[in-house]
Amino acid sequence: MKGAGATTIMAMIFLALIVLTFIIQMGTQYTQYMTVRSIMQDVAEQPGAADKSEDELWSEMNRRFQLNTVPEEIEEEHFSVGEGDEGPAMMIDYEIRRGFLGNIDIVAQFSYSATLAD
Repeated sequence: MKGAGATTIMAMIFLALIVLTFIIQMGTQYTQYMTVRSIMQDVAEQPGAADKSEDELWSEMNRRFQLNTVPEEIEEEHFSVGEGDEGPAMMIDYEIRRGFLGNIDIVAQFSYSATLAD
């Protein structure tokens, strides 16, 4: 017994590839979420955002989503306007499901709220 055999090394490489694939898949989802947060914050900070209707706010966000290649899974049904902790706020709550290996999916659920400016 001098060290790791070929089978052990192959198993370690396989495991490393699975972990790397997972990190890449999740990293992509989180960078897209950061883009969604940034867009929401920009729209919420526009002067008079609190006076706009839910449709107007969604329209502005959706336009920016298309410019920034945000996934199409984020739809108007995931978006709402309501009362937040610090006044009127817009909220988004969605999940992204991607295939990982065979019949195993990666599911990431995201939620964010931004207070609307007066």
